[in-house]
Amino acid sequence: MAGWCLVAVWFAATVTAALSAGSPIQTVAEAVYGAALAAFVVLHTLTLYRPVGAIGYFAVAVTVAFGFEACSVATGFPFGSYVHHFEGPRALGVPFTVVFGWVVLAWLAWVLARVIVGENRGHRAFVVVTPIVATLILGGYDLVIDPIAAYARGLYSYGSPSGALGVPLSNYFGWLFTGWVMFQLFSLVERRWRRESVASPRSTLLMPVVIWFGLALQVNLEMLRVGDATATLQGGRVIPLSDIYATCCAMSWFTMGLVVAISVARLYPGSADD
Repeated sequence: MAGWCLVAVWFAATVTAALSAGSPIQTVAEAVYGAALAAFVVLHTLTLYRPVGAIGYFAVAVTVAFGFEACSVATGFPFGSYVHHFEGPRALGVPFTVVFGWVVLAWLAWVLARVIVGENRGHRAFVVVTPIVATLILGGYDLVIDPIAAYARGLYSYGSPSGALGVPLSNYFGWLFTGWVMFQLFSLVERRWRRESVASPRSTLLMPVVIWFGLALQVNLEMLRVGDATATLQGGRVIPLSDIYATCCAMSWFTMGLVVAISVARLYPGSADD
């Protein structure tokens, strides 16, 4: 019940923030959904894993995310050259907000991958396949959000922007590489930390599906408030932000939307007589 309450608060705050862009309400709503999402991830990890497992996940996620982000800021590997513009505390050029985002999004992707891959496969197949599926789910979100985050929200800028929407291919490679390392390391040890129940309650596994849908919906709702603003891409090319949003919204249907649809189908397969 507490988990669903947090999901409801997060969902309401997300919709409110998306529809109130540029107003004081947006700042309050963003603070609420950030706090609700953080509380949800802590509670959800403890629902599926024993405390040592939750600590293990956070340790792996924070170490890998911060390590590769700091490495890329310093050397350009694996994401390429870029600069973060997030406000707040940071270390080695990496804002703590960015690491928080990795931890939250990776957890959602991990649970979604568990739902899609299923629990009936052999242990070896699960250890190899689930990290790959989780990596692609996480990369699908990045494909949708990075053009918006960089050019509409101004959260970071690339040293060598490229591509149709100004996001270099190296950035997507960095997300896939970092996500895979994170998930692969966790998959090697996570089974020993799971709760004793044979199967996770369907309601518990449905929560990240609803949040993933909400993240996709957020992008689509923000498009309604974008107005006539423009963004300058590589070579001085100026394009309307509405074009960036339109492209990212379409991508969300075929990446995040597909993940949600498959997850729901896996959770609610129906009976053999249907």
